[in-house]
Amino acid sequence: MASIIGIAISSSRWGRRWLVRDFTHHQSILGAWIAGNLVLIAAAGRHLLSRGESDAAAVVAIMAAISLLILCLSMLALQRRPQSNTRPRRFLAVGAHPDDVELACGATIAKLIDSGHEVRIVVMSQGESGGHAPRRIQEARHGARYLGAQSHTVHSFCDTRLSENSNLMVATIEEEIAAFEPDVVLTHSATDIHQDHEAVHRAVMRAGRRLPSILCFESPSVSKDFSPDFFVDVENYTDVKVEAIKLHADQRNKPYMTRTRIESMANFRGNQVKQQRAEGFEVMRLVSTTVGDF
Repeated sequence: MASIIGIAISSSRWGRRWLVRDFTHHQSILGAWIAGNLVLIAAAGRHLLSRGESDAAAVVAIMAAISLLILCLSMLALQRRPQSNTRPRRFLAVGAHPDDVELACGATIAKLIDSGHEVRIVVMSQGESGGHAPRRIQEARHGARYLGAQSHTVHSFCDTRLSENSNLMVATIEEEIAAFEPDVVLTHSATDIHQDHEAVHRAVMRAGRRLPSILCFESPSVSKDFSPDFFVDVENYTDVKVEAIKLHADQRNKPYMTRTRIESMANFRGNQVKQQRAEGFEVMRLVSTTVGDF
């Protein structure tokens, strides 16, 4: 049934996003059910006013049946969410630019959130050198909200010159860590050839020097030296990642923003660990009981 609905709304990107992602969250389920009932009540009221009380029982019965159908469909959508057998953990994802986190580990983040974990996304610059800063900030918020992140912050360190503010970045990330108390931090790799990405990696390693678990994600600008040794199965979350990246329309002309590129990388990493699709991470250090079941 889901595939039929997906085909029916394939011409609407917002329709796809709503069905694939937003509708699977509790608040959307409740909102859809309440909204549907309000519409039904209004329609029933107009009908009763025009037809008289003789049709009241039939209208109420029809309204109740439709309301139950809406609720059943909503709960069916909710069952798509995987359940985790571990206690909820906190994951802090730190990127240099507004689209970095989605590009590198958007599927993993979506899976973590749907498994009941809490994710906070922190972006160190507004991406003003590579695009329109106000637009990119808004798109970053939309992307984080679409993935389901509980919170999202965009800082204003100078794009392309993050290394010049190393100490300030370390202090800022330390504040984020102190406030959020993450179990795991996700950030850029030291093998990344983009100067901002490398600067953020170094700042996170310094700020998180007392944290037990830090993983480095794979951005489009990593060098051949990037060597993942931890993988997350994201077979059911690649489409979510693609749709989240589409929200960064300011960067849509970049070659690494395409569905083909994103799916190819997921297939490549999946093949390395004998899965359909995966995202790879370098382990700086990792306590296995901290990450739990992805």
